[in-house]
Amino acid sequence: MRLCLVPLKTIPRHPRQNWRRFQSVMESVGTRKPDLVCLPECTFTGYLYEEDDLRRFAEPVPGPATEAMGAIARRYGTFVCFGLLEQSAEGVYDTAVLLDREGEIRLVQRKISERAPFARGERIHSVATELGQLAILTCGDLFAPQAVAQLPPELNLLLVPMARAFAGRSPHPERWETEERAAYLQAVRETNSLAALVNALEIGVAEPSFGGALLVSPRGELLAESPHGTDEVLFIDHGRQTTDNGR
Repeated sequence: MRLCLVPLKTIPRHPRQNWRRFQSVMESVGTRKPDLVCLPECTFTGYLYEEDDLRRFAEPVPGPATEAMGAIARRYGTFVCFGLLEQSAEGVYDTAVLLDREGEIRLVQRKISERAPFARGERIHSVATELGQLAILTCGDLFAPQAVAQLPPELNLLLVPMARAFAGRSPHPERWETEERAAYLQAVRETNSLAALVNALEIGVAEPSFGGALLVSPRGELLAESPHGTDEVLFIDHGRQTTDNGR
């Protein structure tokens, strides 16, 4: 599998600008023929939780975002995982979707560890694909025992879209090095799964999500990393790490 993790630079509440930036990224990374592209939580809107924002930006699944991303999947022949605000009859969910190479929806995962005004998902799902058995835990669900306990033992890859920020100062390289990275490695170890984590790099807000991406072994070992505080794309190809400039 050639895995591509995109810590997309995101301006919250500006989905059109974020979409254009993503298209530009795909024009670059698409030439390297990834098998799976994974993007952050609430990919194009940023992580929003005010009721006015949810009414403005949430959309159904399937809907405009899944259709647009389906076209990307078909164009580049890749699986795509991305997050969005999902409007449903029960309310708004923080949702992640997995599309296959044909742009078909293979997995819809609603975040469990959410608070009002969000609706909360109830079950963790997985799906068998040509890439193996895949599942999604969105951000805080990685640390939620009721979510982790539902992961299947035969899982080949766990995808973790995130929109994580530090209070007070974000990004914060020293805190990442001394505290936060280790917490994520331990959380992955609890899942006993190979895990790909990717965080948004927000701009234009007081406490932005801090970017970066990780590939972590089932033992909690760091296998590859895109630097904290950056939007460098991380490729993992048969155990070899490169960033978007080929380093």
